[in-house]
Amino acid sequence: MITSLLCLFIAVGCGPDAKLSVAPDLLVFAGDAPVHADRIELPVTILNWGAVPSTATDLRVYINERPNWTDSTTRTLLDTEVPPIDPKSSTQFNVEVTLDELEPDDDYYVLIRADALEGELRARNWDTWGFSLDADGQVVMRCDPEAPDDGQDGADDPLFGEQWHLRNTGQRAYATTPATPGEDLGMANVLSSGTPTGAGVRIAVVDTGMELCHPDLTANVEANASYNFNTDDWHGAELAEPYLPWSLGDHGTSVAGVAAGAASNGTGGRGVAPEATIRGYNMLSAVDSAGTYYDALGGSETDPDSSLVDIFNMSFGTLGGEFGIDPDDVRLLRNGVTNLRAGRGAIYVKSAGNAFGACGSMRRPANARIGCSSSNSASSHYSPYLVIVGAFNAQGTRASYSSAGSNLWISAPAGEYGSRYGATITADQVGTNRGYDVRGNRGVALDAVNNPHGNYVSTFNGTSAAAPHTSGAVALLLEAEPELTWRDVKYVLAKTARQIDADIQPVQYLVGGRVYVAQLPWVTNAAGYPFHNWYGFGAVAVDAALELVDSHTPDSLGELVETDSFQSSDAVSIPDDDGAGVTQTLIVEGLAGDADIEAVTLHIHITHPQTNDLGIHLTSPAGTESVLNPIFNDALAGNADLHWTLLSNAFYGESPNGEWTIRVVDAAAADEGTLTEWSLRFFLGTHPES
Repeated sequence: MITSLLCLFIAVGCGPDAKLSVAPDLLVFAGDAPVHADRIELPVTILNWGAVPSTATDLRVYINERPNWTDSTTRTLLDTEVPPIDPKSSTQFNVEVTLDELEPDDDYYVLIRADALEGELRARNWDTWGFSLDADGQVVMRCDPEAPDDGQDGADDPLFGEQWHLRNTGQRAYATTPATPGEDLGMANVLSSGTPTGAGVRIAVVDTGMELCHPDLTANVEANASYNFNTDDWHGAELAEPYLPWSLGDHGTSVAGVAAGAASNGTGGRGVAPEATIRGYNMLSAVDSAGTYYDALGGSETDPDSSLVDIFNMSFGTLGGEFGIDPDDVRLLRNGVTNLRAGRGAIYVKSAGNAFGACGSMRRPANARIGCSSSNSASSHYSPYLVIVGAFNAQGTRASYSSAGSNLWISAPAGEYGSRYGATITADQVGTNRGYDVRGNRGVALDAVNNPHGNYVSTFNGTSAAAPHTSGAVALLLEAEPELTWRDVKYVLAKTARQIDADIQPVQYLVGGRVYVAQLPWVTNAAGYPFHNWYGFGAVAVDAALELVDSHTPDSLGELVETDSFQSSDAVSIPDDDGAGVTQTLIVEGLAGDADIEAVTLHIHITHPQTNDLGIHLTSPAGTESVLNPIFNDALAGNADLHWTLLSNAFYGESPNGEWTIRVVDAAAADEGTLTEWSLRFFLGTHPES
């Protein structure tokens, strides 16, 4: 069926009128705050990520001893005007919280809120934040090993039966809608046999922090291996304890629980790899971030020694529209896959992003079906050294927020928001006064029998949850066969992925009187791999992957070859509002006849008044088509000079030699532009015959 939109919907954003209503997009968030003995210096950032300047608005910061800022005990810490902010720019206010003005041995919660602007498409103009003081009036900086815990070694995990993401039997997982049986990690054999468990495999949770004494994590924490990047900026912080003092949810603790929460300890649920060894690096909370990316992701041999890590879980992303990447970051990842794990390569598992519905600057009706910001829009996401993971829900379809893109490799469970449809059940910050549930007391937070101490959450989601599900699965593979290289892991995941949402239809759009396919259905490439921009090769299938590992010879994919660029510099006009678009071809020759593609990157230069209009397609010599950039990508709103490198995994296993075709389509009237140049680069191996 054609989603023609025709301009019957022109009043709500079809065609050129959408460009006349481009909006600012204010984001408000608490920054990384230095903590002193007598005060906290809280930076409050107001970022305009929209494509046009914002107007002035008002900002207020409130504090209370409970997360209710409407009663008479609420104090105002800041009430000020926010000036107009240019696109992709920010302003910052510093809020000083004086500790001796607060009662010791108590909890404090902060609301930061800016008044919404007229015309804003998304309401991201607030944030919450909190902390606790000890009996001496100091900010609590360490996990409490004496916190109540009713666990018992060898006992059943009381929440495991609701963890649909591990074994989906149709349970509700504290939501109102039952899950669809079978839509899970495909690890029934592992769960019934009890092996493998991830034993001996190191996972680094590179995140906000990690509560090392959490009853579902403590048994798996590697002694003195975690690292706190804030010992110089947080009074009382300890070097080997990446405890997050902010009390309204520790992303890293929840991520760690998904990947490697302990099993059969009588408390909470369990992780995918319940005996994997974990360490936490609080890179995302670093007050001084200089060098932390390098140190936390395998580039350091001391303080911390991240070179010993097998799997780096990277449940973080960018805002989209950040098209450049630091060459040092490229070298870091290349070093990791080349030299770590005794030359077998570390595995970097990365969230795809949560921007499917994140139209912050421009929204057209088509975005509801093809998404807002593509996963390819993030700065590092063209790297073939990453395993980029999308999210699916308990019904076995794309999670509503999960970013789509040709750079996805695999998908894993995460769920929705835990109310109508189930989310992920995992570890939360220890205690009823800390954690995600403090802001929204629902789900497992209300289960006094199975969660009496408030240590678990049933509303964790995002590709942030999909990534550690994948990291845990990879830990099982590495325990089963420690000699697997990073490329073997990617091969096994792709080869055994389970096709989900198999009947998904293409999205068609009428452009200039011509039917244009804006989103492809599942496409099986010439090497036999099904691929879809929502799911990559499909859902992680743990049992099937382990079965393949049993017969797969490690390091049998041939030498990895990174080619030079094959370039076309013939500038050509892009026809305006034309569903056929413009095509160019490029002959790739001289590469080994038995070479198999492992990744293709496209570098493209386009000048156009509104590159948000443009769709970018690439077709291989074998006829496989991939959409590297969908039309109406919100990350491109306001962009007029595009230098961009994009990744497609859709051609995995095909031959690189032959004629490649690029197609650029302008799907909205009133602007014309030029495809100035483009080039292709290939990452190649020599794969065993199936």
